[in-house]
Amino acid sequence: MNGLAWIREAGQEAQAWELVPSPQGSFGVAPFRGAVQRFDPVDRGRGALGRTWMAEALGRVALPALHPVDSHAAADYVQLVEHARQACADGVLEKVVLSRRKAYHRSRVQPWEAFERLSDAYPNATVFLIQTPGASLWMGATPECLTEVVGSSVRTMSLAGTRLRGSQGTWGLKEREEQHVVTKDIVQMLQALGVESVQVEGPSVLEAGPVEHLCSHIEGRSAGLSAWDIAGALHPTPAVGGLPRAQAHAFIRRHEGYDRRNYAGYFGWTAANRSIFHVTLRCVEWGSDGLLGYAGGGITAKSDPVGEWAETEQKLQTLENVLLG
Repeated sequence: MNGLAWIREAGQEAQAWELVPSPQGSFGVAPFRGAVQRFDPVDRGRGALGRTWMAEALGRVALPALHPVDSHAAADYVQLVEHARQACADGVLEKVVLSRRKAYHRSRVQPWEAFERLSDAYPNATVFLIQTPGASLWMGATPECLTEVVGSSVRTMSLAGTRLRGSQGTWGLKEREEQHVVTKDIVQMLQALGVESVQVEGPSVLEAGPVEHLCSHIEGRSAGLSAWDIAGALHPTPAVGGLPRAQAHAFIRRHEGYDRRNYAGYFGWTAANRSIFHVTLRCVEWGSDGLLGYAGGGITAKSDPVGEWAETEQKLQTLENVLLG
């Protein structure tokens, strides 16, 4: 059986594809850890035509059971963040991104309805619904582009630092430092790949539902590198993993306590005129017996553990409102 994808980029009509497994396919889905799955995307239409095909296709999908349970209680997550904060204060890490998942045992809306609600709630995000053969369905509204390649132009972004949307006053030192180190690492990675004339614009404020982020846009020029090469080298960025990269990933594996699967991975496609990959964020995993919502935050020596729990709650809130009806 084939998979399916329904994606609405900001300012565009939603596009529906049927995903046919193919080792050299132009559509890819990657987990946080593990190999990219590739597919030949068969165009099933945009707008109303794509919606009709997708609603029918979703009706034929038999999703596996997830047996949904929370990954962390509040006290456990606060303790985990304090452990990470201390590791940063001791100089073991500069930053580490810690996540959690929250279980929902039912939803009053159908997946195609939830997709449209997410599109309304997150007009500036890339809204996605992806189901690969035999797997659960992933849906969300990601604010983060991993890489976009148009001709020799390579674009990406540094997205780090979070607060409630519409907050007044200047950003805190923790958020500004977090944004700086993520930007610096991404620039250095691009330069190591041979991307030339790398320039940074920002940071500016990027709105994402109930929260807002500091975002820097990064662009350079490259010859001979494929979008697959660039995406594979950048992933996982410090915005979803941490710094130093190896130590942060080791901390996540040892202490986070669950498998992120596709959360904080990436998806996207390549084409002659434009190739783009998005980070799988602000998302839920949908199974036959419920849903799992995923959210995380960047931890530094200046983090407040209780505040970090509240930040993940804020990130999940709009998803809850949309998906639970």
